Amino acid sequence: MVLAHTVDRQDPWQARESAAQAFGCIAPSFTNDLLEPFFQFLIQDKSLGDRVPGVRKAMLAAGTTIIELHGNQCLADLISLFESHLATKTSPTEADDQIKEAVVILFGRVARHLEASDHRVSVIVDRLVETLATPSEQVQMAVSDCLSPLVRLMQPRLSSLIDHLFDQLFSAPQYAARRGAAYGLAGILHGTGIAGMKEFSVIARLKTASEEKKQYESRQGVMFAFETLSSTLGRLFEPYITFVLPVLLYGFGDSSNDVREAAQDAARVIMRILSGYGLKLVLPTLLDGLNEKQWRTKKGCIEVLGMMAYCSPKQLSLSLPIVIPRLTGVLMDSHAQVKSAANKSLKQFGEVISNPEIQSLVPTLLKALVDPLKTPNALASLLKMSFMHYIDHSSLALVRMTPYDCRVY
Repeated sequence: MVLAHTVDRQDPWQARESAAQAFGCIAPSFTNDLLEPFFQFLIQDKSLGDRVPGVRKAMLAAGTTIIELHGNQCLADLISLFESHLATKTSPTEADDQIKEAVVILFGRVARHLEASDHRVSVIVDRLVETLATPSEQVQMAVSDCLSPLVRLMQPRLSSLIDHLFDQLFSAPQYAARRGAAYGLAGILHGTGIAGMKEFSVIARLKTASEEKKQYESRQGVMFAFETLSSTLGRLFEPYITFVLPVLLYGFGDSSNDVREAAQDAARVIMRILSGYGLKLVLPTLLDGLNEKQWRTKKGCIEVLGMMAYCSPKQLSLSLPIVIPRLTGVLMDSHAQVKSAANKSLKQFGEVISNPEIQSLVPTLLKALVDPLKTPNALASLLKMSFMHYIDHSSLALVRMTPYDCRVY
């Protein structure tokens, strides 16, 4: 029931945020008998699912602080409370997903108080791995983050756990389970460090699975793994990109639309974290692919080059002068799908331009790059434009790539 006098009242979220901050400040004074009621307040009363992000963050911070200070005194009760919530099916609402994500984080914090020999470590890890199947990406990411610091506690069963995640990644019938397995695998490898990639033959297993012809799920799982490993390991994943690239290109031409979409998502994430060194690793292979006679290979290279639009501004400004002329060179290709891919890739570069004035000129500038006869029109448009905003690296690189007599200095 809605009370009439509360209809126009502003949400007093500041009071809730202040209360959460107060909980964090008085955390050292909490006694054992207050711990369980406090976490019930966070979970059952849905304080962790507050509509205001600042309140949610402050409540989670208070819970984390209290676990760090007092968690080892009430381990059994807290583990039971968190495990009970994760085992309960909740409605697929944003608030419930936020609560589950927070509980996963708190559960992982509790586990850090345990010794490696404690049998409850296996129970917590199993529960976290089961939670990976939750159809919520933010929950899966939270589990991934929790698994990383627990690696030191689960060394004896690490190999079997990774085998299980690979099996889920390639064979699980549900989309959420395969996606969650990719996040779990990335979290564990982040905890083992780069040595885990070699110890568990990660790249070799992924390459083998990418050759599975009967089930598209295996090939899609490989693309999920590339995406999550890249986003989780960051620059540490760069040395493996030369091994990943041929498989990724093959995925762009896959017969399954699901695999192609997963390949595009993976390429987008890989390009976003690419350093100057990584760019030098992949560019020669991609540019050589534009000369391939096989149209599917050529199309895949063009699409990955288009994903370079999602590189950091610095890397984008370095790649534009090299990539755009080569893409314009294949616009006249005899194969319709190759031409279409080149057009789409060029448009992607235009979409990431942040300068509003140059953004409005992108179609005109791209036409001038393709057809020199359109140069006078591009020049006139540039001369008429009044620039009121900062011109970033990417915007300037696009202007400088126009034909010589069309440049503005």
